[in-house]
Amino acid sequence: MKKITRILTVLAVAALPFAFTSCDDDDYWYGDSYPWWYNYHEDGGRWGYDNDYNDDNNQGNTLVDEAQVLNGEWNGTMVYTNGSNGTTDQFYATMTFVQNNSNAIKGTGTEYDYYRNADGSVGNSQTLHFSWYINNNGDIYVKYDSGSTFVMDMNASQHGFYLDEATGIFRGYMIGTNNSDLIQFDFTRQTSGAKGSKGLKAVSPKTTTFGADVVDRISLTGKMSLPGRR
Repeated sequence: MKKITRILTVLAVAALPFAFTSCDDDDYWYGDSYPWWYNYHEDGGRWGYDNDYNDDNNQGNTLVDEAQVLNGEWNGTMVYTNGSNGTTDQFYATMTFVQNNSNAIKGTGTEYDYYRNADGSVGNSQTLHFSWYINNNGDIYVKYDSGSTFVMDMNASQHGFYLDEATGIFRGYMIGTNNSDLIQFDFTRQTSGAKGSKGLKAVSPKTTTFGADVVDRISLTGKMSLPGRR
């Protein structure tokens, strides 16, 4: 009887890969517990502010430079992917980053999401509040009031971000660190950054860009909607 039980157990374990194999026409995250980006970042989603103000990133700029370029209002589009079921929502968004002070690498912010009806009127909207900081790798962490945390990885080869002071471009991916969701964003600056504000230090002559300009632009197609989580 014990021998038969062992044989049945081996057969059951051997069958597991087939039970979890997705169909060819399924989206790539089905058949797995989480999409590829879940717990993507090395810190496993911890929200741990790093007080390292003056470290240079790999492009010769300091973290304060990065924070000062990020500071301000950015407007554009977002695509939000629910990592649990693969559904996506596309909408317009405005994110405003506010430094705690001119030399801080952390701060607070608001995000206004909305979409427009066929007649141009706002169909639905939501306002979210968040805290943010830049770690010593130049990665930008955003933590919403709900507790959901996302990271923008400056050194990622494909799904990172690109922030350019001269052109006013800010686009990339926000990858969930304590959740399974992914946000793609495509922004342009709406207000002058802190580095160009009166009374603060002058913009340095060096090229102030962060990340790699390899992120695809968002092309909105089809119905617009707001995500039900975050």
